[in-house]
Amino acid sequence: MFKKIIQENREYRAYRKRVNRLPKEYKKAMKAIENYMWTFAKGASMSKLLQRILEMFESSASDGLSVRDAVGNDIAEFADSFLAEFPEETWMDKMRKKLRDSIK
Repeated sequence: MFKKIIQENREYRAYRKRVNRLPKEYKKAMKAIENYMWTFAKGASMSKLLQRILEMFESSASDGLSVRDAVGNDIAEFADSFLAEFPEETWMDKMRKKLRDSIK
């Protein structure tokens, strides 16, 4: 278990370094997406999801694309499309279920 924690910390530090190497506009967007997504979900799956977005941003930036080119006109819609692939139940899912169950 201790080894797993150490490995996760290493991976997180490497992730942070990669985010910090992004061009300014991408770094700003990545941090906004992180804050948004961590509001709704947590866990190792979320880290993998953020890694996928980071890889996409790195590729888009190296291709000379703007953030708008990468995420489209609505960054929230972009983030939500990734959250829809999230395998675990999110906070929003729990709240929706609670609301639906309130009128059974």
